[in-house]
Amino acid sequence: MKKERTGAVTKYLILVFGAFAIFFTGYPHIWSIYQPYAMELTGWSQGQTSMCFYLSFVTFVLGNIVGGRIQDKRNPKIAIVSGGAIFTASILLSALALRPSPVMMYITYGLLQGFGQGMIYTTILSTAQKWFPGRTGFSSGVIVTANGLFGFFMAPVSRSLLSGVGIEKTFLIIGTFIGISWILASIFIRNPKTGEVGTGSVQAGGKPVYTGKQYTSGEMFRTKKFYFLLATMMFGLIPYLILSPLSQTVQMDRGISASVAVAAVMAGSVCNAATRLCLPTAADKVGRVICVKVVLVVAVSAMLLLVFAPAGITTVCVVMMYACYGGIMGSFPSLSSSIFGMEHSGENYGYVMFGIAVATLSAPAITNTVLGNGYDINAVFASGAFSAALALISLILLEREIKKEKVNACQTAVCQEGE
Repeated sequence: MKKERTGAVTKYLILVFGAFAIFFTGYPHIWSIYQPYAMELTGWSQGQTSMCFYLSFVTFVLGNIVGGRIQDKRNPKIAIVSGGAIFTASILLSALALRPSPVMMYITYGLLQGFGQGMIYTTILSTAQKWFPGRTGFSSGVIVTANGLFGFFMAPVSRSLLSGVGIEKTFLIIGTFIGISWILASIFIRNPKTGEVGTGSVQAGGKPVYTGKQYTSGEMFRTKKFYFLLATMMFGLIPYLILSPLSQTVQMDRGISASVAVAAVMAGSVCNAATRLCLPTAADKVGRVICVKVVLVVAVSAMLLLVFAPAGITTVCVVMMYACYGGIMGSFPSLSSSIFGMEHSGENYGYVMFGIAVATLSAPAITNTVLGNGYDINAVFASGAFSAALALISLILLEREIKKEKVNACQTAVCQEGE
């Protein structure tokens, strides 16, 4: 009983301070605010400075895999300290990397930041789920919601700092807070011990008891489910990543006022954060696949409305797509662990997140290709609708594969009982 009471306090401390550390992994999403200051200080082109943003996403996936493997095989504290140190160093060093060429910024703000963030992200997600075995959607939802809220709270703070003390000192200030966040998380983060999360919830050694097969990464790669899940994430994120950079300009081009366009993006950010928490929490009760299906149907509808509906609907569609993005990012950690088990969930989800990297690189390529061939913006949105439809098809195929596996497992169990 004492262990259960201790575990009840510990798991919420992990959730709170883990969310605080994850909050700062949203830092790359406000690079557009920093970009003009970097260009003014250095004379770099927009293309050169934009690479800082894209490079961080590429190594983010690699960091998830490495951090997840350390968390699964050894100790989550090691992954938090290592990843946090890299993340903090990357931002502090960025204050010194703004001259003379962008190469050092590519290494610090780009490659190192993404890698350090990835190590923290998957470790905290996976550990939090292990402390809430019956509410994995809720726990992962809280964590990823913190990531989504960074832009809402820190965009105005960064803008104030940048105009007041400049970009270099801003990096030093934000880097200091990043260091504090992971140090606090590392104090509390650990895997649960026997009896700490409820009777029968864990085995000796702190390994959670979950029904179903606990897949290693190698075993996961040999299933169709992994590739259907990967495709669902990749195609599901492309519509948002297509629309996001255009969300203000497309509204204004269609006659919507600048104030309404900005308000739509702010409202979208709130909806993004809300669905990251609400959807996976609801999925704990009604099912994860059905919740993601709803998100993808909304995404298809929103992108089609952007093509065919009156201009006034554009604002509504922007908000809907922000909500869809939050729904996917919030739902996939618990969806992945429900399919492949919790024992190797950190590393496994790292590989699933390759879908984010591919989507991040594919979205601008699609936009540039469509517009470069002389088509208008509606053709870009039609491409987004097609991508969302492919995600929905991939999810239906994933659901079919899961059901087929359950039927086969039941038949095997019946045969064994008959013997």
